[in-house]
Amino acid sequence: MELILTRTLARARALDATAMVWVITAVLLLILIVGPTFFLIKESIFVPDEVGLIEVTGHYGFANFIEVFTNDLYVSPIFWTVIVSVSVGISSVVVGALMAWAVARTDIPFPGMIRTGALLSFVTPPFLGASAWVILAGPREGWLNHVYRWVTGAGPDSYMFDIFTIPGLIFVMGLYVVPLVFIVALSGLNNISSDLEDASNIAGAGTLSTMVSVTLPLVLPALFAGLILASLEAMIIFSTPAMLAIPAGQHVMTTQIRAFMQSDDYQVGLAAAFALPMLIAAIGLIWMRRKALGRRGYATIGGKGARRRPQKLGSYRWLAFALCIAPLGCSLLLPAAALGMTSLMKTYTGGVQLSNLTLDHYYFIFTNDSVSGSIWNTLLLGAMAATAGTLLAGLIAYISQRRLVRGHQFMAFLATVPIAIPGIVLAIGLFAAYTREPVVLYGTLWILFIAYLTKYLPIAFQTSNAALMSIHPELEESARILGANRLAVFAQITVPLFKAGLIASWILIFMPSIRELSSSVLLWTTKTKVVSVVILDFYEEGRLDIVSALGVMLMVITLFVVIIAYRILGRDFMRT
Repeated sequence: MELILTRTLARARALDATAMVWVITAVLLLILIVGPTFFLIKESIFVPDEVGLIEVTGHYGFANFIEVFTNDLYVSPIFWTVIVSVSVGISSVVVGALMAWAVARTDIPFPGMIRTGALLSFVTPPFLGASAWVILAGPREGWLNHVYRWVTGAGPDSYMFDIFTIPGLIFVMGLYVVPLVFIVALSGLNNISSDLEDASNIAGAGTLSTMVSVTLPLVLPALFAGLILASLEAMIIFSTPAMLAIPAGQHVMTTQIRAFMQSDDYQVGLAAAFALPMLIAAIGLIWMRRKALGRRGYATIGGKGARRRPQKLGSYRWLAFALCIAPLGCSLLLPAAALGMTSLMKTYTGGVQLSNLTLDHYYFIFTNDSVSGSIWNTLLLGAMAATAGTLLAGLIAYISQRRLVRGHQFMAFLATVPIAIPGIVLAIGLFAAYTREPVVLYGTLWILFIAYLTKYLPIAFQTSNAALMSIHPELEESARILGANRLAVFAQITVPLFKAGLIASWILIFMPSIRELSSSVLLWTTKTKVVSVVILDFYEEGRLDIVSALGVMLMVITLFVVIIAYRILGRDFMRT
């Protein structure tokens, strides 16, 4: 009897809370990623026969796919999505790569200013940039067109810029994708020693010739990765096409998906069928990016931190600086000025004069119950998603790094999969999963919380994973020898050692969560609006004054978070 009791106690000690935490973590991952994907696929092959108030009946087949890929009305958005994505990708690579080369490889003035400007452009919500460029380059009331008519004496119907065109869409999307390519290309260039470039210069080659014949081949994998990321971002973004392409009378895939979901008819199946190829394309592009960055044969990493000596530009230094600042000015300075001035004007067409200045728009956004409620929802959801995502990502990173359970590779894979799921596609899967029994979350903040947590989990996982790599497991093993279980070791030993990485993970989830739109636009209800959805609503009502005030508020919050992130991560924030 005593022997049986001893064995029972031993088994109880072995089955401590640690194993349960690992199991719960794995189950949560499956629910977050596999669940919405399963319902997305299921909904794409569900053809409704009868739509009732409570239940939708139908059968399974491929009628949804046949409809969306044979109907000219739906094929056109696919065509324009490809055109816009490729155009944005190519133009962004050209501009972003030249900027990165100038900063990393030349003696251009103020390279730190360009790095910081690129980072601020990257974290600026694209829908704010689109709103600002409507104020700047609208064909009738755009400020730049007013200047054009004033300078040339052209008539009131004449204009030089029309942002409501496909070229205008490509221009604005490119402004906020260029920094992504810049960051990727800059990272690639910083890992390459300048020895070969020095040899080329000694052999008599000029700066331009060296860049084309030596530097470009070395950084080609990073540029290809940048092209893929830029094209992917242009393919999956919703806000900019919604603000610029729809007024031009043209849908792209993301706006067409929203049109399906807003239809009076039940078209969730059509939306899912339309979204599934987008998901497959996104996964394919992410895979291609991994393959490109894995081709280390192009890189030559020298000793002592890959020594780099700048190419001398001579009298062209300031011209290069001006060319680098130009896209940043178009993505930061002009939009910030447009939004800031419009937010203080009674009418944005009334000009900058004392009689037209007011603070009423700011008073409105903080006193209107609907708008102030959306601000509260946004901050609450951002904090919830950041806290849960940081905890979950830290646990997954710890499990995969320390290889604690069988299948730890699968958990790490699941934690990174959502990076390939476009937000609007994820929203369809969540809508299909949580608008019916047994779990009905639609109409609550919880469905938006799940969307944000799923979408930004890979960011936190990669950050936590990188932080854990620098921590040797010897201290953990010492605590284990003294009798602590894995969970206690993680909480008392590991977490304090990589708390900076956890704080960084929290910031890197919170910041994009407060500006998220692509998922929110399909999942919000009257009581669960967030700031990004409210901005889109006011934009569609033509209230650019309220849009500007909300935009300024959001930009101030974003800038504050970026400053905190820089304090924690330093320059590593850009790389992260």
